[in-house]
Amino acid sequence: MKKVLLIDSGSGGINVLKECIKVVDGCNFLLFCDDKNLPYGNKSVEELQDITIKNLKKIKLFFDFEICVLACNTLSCTCLDKLRQEFPSIVFIGTVPAVKPALEKYKPNEILVLATQVTIKHNVLINQNKGLILKPMSTLAENIDKNLDNLDNVKSIVFDELNSYQNKVKAVVLGCTHYFAIKPIIKEVLGNVEIFDSANGVARRLKSFVDCHDGNYQLQIMTSDNTNMLGQFWYHYWYN
Repeated sequence: MKKVLLIDSGSGGINVLKECIKVVDGCNFLLFCDDKNLPYGNKSVEELQDITIKNLKKIKLFFDFEICVLACNTLSCTCLDKLRQEFPSIVFIGTVPAVKPALEKYKPNEILVLATQVTIKHNVLINQNKGLILKPMSTLAENIDKNLDNLDNVKSIVFDELNSYQNKVKAVVLGCTHYFAIKPIIKEVLGNVEIFDSANGVARRLKSFVDCHDGNYQLQIMTSDNTNMLGQFWYHYWYN
């Protein structure tokens, strides 16, 4: 089995993991939820690179992963090149906002991109396509992780942030993997919009590196700080 590490600051990695398990056979998955450093979206590039390199070196001591999925848009746009230099024998797969498929169907000024401020600043696709409506969400990822057992608790936050976009956009690009979990709430607030996320694209990219079709997989989830969160993460994996 290919050993595959997925890393994010919290529950966003679970949303990517679930799609990877649907699409890819024959992997031994370790999902590392770096709750100690949640949120990633308010940190500098240098901080994120330092944190991630240290995390990967520690994980490599007990889980000799061959592939690393950065299940986080913020890490992908700030750390990917640095990590490939630091760990040349590892295959790294990044997560990028699904801007391209959204632009194939809609005009830029019809597309709302939700992401962290760091992703909005550093993601190439976002910055290359002028006219996109950009909405930084500074606390949403953290609030989602605090309410995994009852995501309705974040409905008021989403309403306050997005209500002004009702009837003004036709598509929403989720530029943070945490946000995948609240698609129904986003639709409830914004109405008939098409939502684009990048989970399937990441899963298909992973599949291109895995030559196995036995239908089996192994899975572990670990945190960097609060082991009490493991119950919440497993609940989110099975029920959300």
